[in-house]
Amino acid sequence: MKFYFMKYLIALLCTASLGLSAQTQAYVTAIENFQTSYNDHNAEQIFNMFAPLMQESVNLETTGQIVRSFQTRYGEMKSFEYKEKEGITETYIVHFEKGKQTMHITLNRDGKLSGLLFKPFTDSRPPKFERNSTALGLPFKGKWFTVWGGDTKAQNYHVNFPAQRRAFDFLILGKQNKTYERSGTRNEDYYAFGQPIYAVCDAVVYDVITGIDDNKPGDMNPAQPLGNAVILKTKNDEYIFYAHFEKETIKVEKGQEIKRGQFLGNCGNSGNSSEPHLHLHIQDGPDLYSDVGVKCYFDSIMVNGELKQDYSPIRLNVISPPEE
Repeated sequence: MKFYFMKYLIALLCTASLGLSAQTQAYVTAIENFQTSYNDHNAEQIFNMFAPLMQESVNLETTGQIVRSFQTRYGEMKSFEYKEKEGITETYIVHFEKGKQTMHITLNRDGKLSGLLFKPFTDSRPPKFERNSTALGLPFKGKWFTVWGGDTKAQNYHVNFPAQRRAFDFLILGKQNKTYERSGTRNEDYYAFGQPIYAVCDAVVYDVITGIDDNKPGDMNPAQPLGNAVILKTKNDEYIFYAHFEKETIKVEKGQEIKRGQFLGNCGNSGNSSEPHLHLHIQDGPDLYSDVGVKCYFDSIMVNGELKQDYSPIRLNVISPPEE
């Protein structure tokens, strides 16, 4: 099973600024043209900058989806700075309104984009804090299964991704430890689908993403990795990410003050998700690609039938609120 956010291995974005220092003027020109098209929301013009093989690999529709996703997540492209060159590929640090990315760009002899790779920018900084100081309750009722959680790669594949390194994926098991009944070909077959999800603490809604279709089980949407999502900001500057809500079920708005236990929306299968589940993690800042994940402890929960205080679930734990 796949329960994760896929990082953008090919993300069709870049930026430029005046006073840029780079080794090759042709690359500067290409990136400046790219910046103009991106900030004009012109996916077709960006697509026309691709070399033929790039166009075969990434069609116009996909180009538009990725551009819109980056515009939503990062906002306008502001500047970039040259980093290094290897062969015919140049590497830049890209500055967006809401974060940074490392960009690798390659041009063919005709000045067309023959390679474009975006990776999350990392400066190997430690987290601003190691764990949440805000007391947290569970985001759901009933018994849920921790499919990913913990500090090691064996427990939690998220450890490889700085912002999500302490993330959880939760789902519900039914008969014979299956996550679904009947054929499992519909989202409605899955026990987690449509289950209510709640705020883990008092907070302000930092951001909301809505309008994304739920995937058919087995399919994924890497162009919109969070899917329908809610991001909460606590008074201690902890950013709590909820991902993969069911379409059109989120009932909170950006800027709204909410209380612990308040309904947020229903568990769904939107974004980079292969079946209905809840992804939850905490970061020390709001940017999914440049800030750092911190460990999440819940103040009082049942774990495999035993009451635990100040506990962070690990893989294979069955957890539920203490009153249950």
